[in-house]
Amino acid sequence: MLISYNWLQRYFKKHLPTAEKVAEILTFSVFEVESVEKIDSDFILDVKVLPDRACYALSHRGIARELAAAKPDLQMSDIRHLRMSDICKLKPLAIKIGNSADCRRYIGRRVEVVKVRPSQNWVKECLDSIGQRSINNIVDAANFVMFDMGQPLHVFDADKVKGAIQIRRAKRDEKIIMLDDKEIALDSDILIIADDEGPLAIAGIKGGKKAEVTNETKNLILESANFHPTLIRKTARKFNLQTDASKRFENEISPVIAQTAMNELSALIAKVLPDAKFGELVDKYPEPTKPRVIKISPDLVAQKLGIKISEKKINNILTRLGIADGIIPSERLDLREAENLVEEIGRLYGYDKIPAAKLPDAKKKVPANKNFYWGNRIRQTLIELGFSEVMTSSFCSMGEMEIEKSLASDKAFLRTELTNQLFASLKFNTLNAPLLGLKEIKIFEIGKVFLESGEETHLAFNKIAEAKSVLEKALKIKISAGAFNDILEINLGPLIEKLPEPKAWNIAEPKGLAFRFQPISPYPFIVRDIAVFVPTDVTAEKLWVVIEKGIGKEKKLLVNHYLFDEYQKADKKSLAFRLIFQAPDRTLTDAEANKIMEQAAAAVSQNNWQVR
Repeated sequence: MLISYNWLQRYFKKHLPTAEKVAEILTFSVFEVESVEKIDSDFILDVKVLPDRACYALSHRGIARELAAAKPDLQMSDIRHLRMSDICKLKPLAIKIGNSADCRRYIGRRVEVVKVRPSQNWVKECLDSIGQRSINNIVDAANFVMFDMGQPLHVFDADKVKGAIQIRRAKRDEKIIMLDDKEIALDSDILIIADDEGPLAIAGIKGGKKAEVTNETKNLILESANFHPTLIRKTARKFNLQTDASKRFENEISPVIAQTAMNELSALIAKVLPDAKFGELVDKYPEPTKPRVIKISPDLVAQKLGIKISEKKINNILTRLGIADGIIPSERLDLREAENLVEEIGRLYGYDKIPAAKLPDAKKKVPANKNFYWGNRIRQTLIELGFSEVMTSSFCSMGEMEIEKSLASDKAFLRTELTNQLFASLKFNTLNAPLLGLKEIKIFEIGKVFLESGEETHLAFNKIAEAKSVLEKALKIKISAGAFNDILEINLGPLIEKLPEPKAWNIAEPKGLAFRFQPISPYPFIVRDIAVFVPTDVTAEKLWVVIEKGIGKEKKLLVNHYLFDEYQKADKKSLAFRLIFQAPDRTLTDAEANKIMEQAAAAVSQNNWQVR
């Protein structure tokens, strides 16, 4: 969410701290601010609003309230609603809601005698600061209110609307031409705004061309509504129409703020068009939202946070959040239970002020889970045998259970076995064995497979002859299963059923294992060997120092090396190193590798040692 520093300033009685300080306050209290960028005379904060707080914080007003709650000396000004002209008696506006579950509230109003023209500079500047293109004074007013308080709005050209405003599901074969002239075929899963002749807009997402506000528009119908979040999300994904409006609706906002938004939109239009005439509000609100009341006590706060906070401080924090006598602000849909309020108190009190405390010892000994225990016993046995555990994808190209919306054609099904993907992993690791410095590849996987009969946990591994006998000895049970491509796969469910219940958890982390994980280059690597006759008193370490010195500045291309052969002949011994070269950003050539090896050989020869 892009937030304008100058726009935020409108909400406060005194001047805000620097934009960087504002970002710091927000980061330490509630939101991560990903960047602060100076643009002309303004600063733009990129605030990361997570879904749980999107119900109120995808707006400048929501961010301003959080800023004031986190730093009480930043007192907010009273939000003054602009005055508008007296209500006129205009043509009645008819609104019909097909299903109150789809549309929870719909507010409409007629406005006549309007003049569509460019917006005032201050509105343009506000919208431009957050990357929004100015369109005209009417559309800009709706967009300004949405980014200001978080409620999406829409405006229709009233003279192009025939009959009643209808909020309903689309009919089969209905189509709509969008504002960008794109035609979309609709179906009964899509909620639309329509008139007696057909669709006017896709509800909560985007308007249609038919009732678009243009420079010739004289009369308006204003819309402020609330739609079911899941319905909006599915429609936006279906048509790839993620808009600023759909983003707010799909995260759910309170139906209560629809009226506030309508009033503010009306007042803003009245300010820029003083001759406009406003009709009565028509408010269809089938099931009005009831105020939520959540009561908490200092004892509950102390129990959950592990620290005593005085009732006075608790009430002060709740007041800063707009919570009085337990009544939750309508826009705070994220506050559903007492624990939510405790979390709010904790973050504004400061988690850094809560001392660390050791958890009490468990009063009751928890028995080891049999499946978990024996799964880890198998894992420990194989790792101690030199195997590495891999985790392959649960998706594949064929299976018994198909994904409704797959990521790709080769990931359209849930896997029914581990063998195929473990075999692919085996091939890949074998090809990269020199790069990894491995003489042999020993891998296994413990994972879920998905059959029509249900989920199963399987074990698959290679090096069957070696691993199978060791596992049978460790588990004291005979293992029988089919092998394919030197991989044995076992259904662990029936096997573990035959094993005894664990009496104690006696599985320790394997010792002597120290790994460093890092990404490898996607470009091919080149392997070169160098074998050298040296006096018997010359160690491999000493020889490597000489080779490394000869490689010089090209050492950055050396990604691995190891001694792979050693034998003695008369008064000399042979030491052979394998060198692996690879570039991180391009394909390395044989000529480059050969040149490096020539440099290494030259350095060796200077010590009167013989390169074989």
